[in-house]
Amino acid sequence: MDETRTQERYTGPSALRIANLLPHRVSFERGWFWTTTAVCHGGKSDGLAFRQRPDGNGIETRCHTGGCSAGVVITELEVLIGLPIWTAYEPVTDVPVKAPEKRPWWKQRRVIVPAVVALVIAAPLITGDGELFFLNLVGLGIGALLLRRFMPRRPVRRR
Repeated sequence: MDETRTQERYTGPSALRIANLLPHRVSFERGWFWTTTAVCHGGKSDGLAFRQRPDGNGIETRCHTGGCSAGVVITELEVLIGLPIWTAYEPVTDVPVKAPEKRPWWKQRRVIVPAVVALVIAAPLITGDGELFFLNLVGLGIGALLLRRFMPRRPVRRR
């Protein structure tokens, strides 16, 4: 079943542009921009870091001295640079997304195979009788044939 989902793309200023527009001294280290003043809670120590998200779809922030939330930090950055960050998203054309098929737990291969092996091995281990072992195999074979016959089948996909 194919569904369509509207995605949003970040169109605001990049982390580099934000760093250039800030009135504070900004350094770059390990992929993060660090400010000399933590703008979010008025602190006078290093502790605010921001970067472009790895997928390019937004800005990530960290406040190490005050533990401020991302909303507070981004709002303060918006005030300082005068550009929208928090609301700088626009919808992208609908992208078809295929929903993954999910089987019930008892139909998954990782459950069925060990269960069949346990049923085949259980009879000779419990009774020590070889005839019961072969009867067990025949019974499981007939059960498998009946299940294949009466269980609904999924349509075969042709490519």
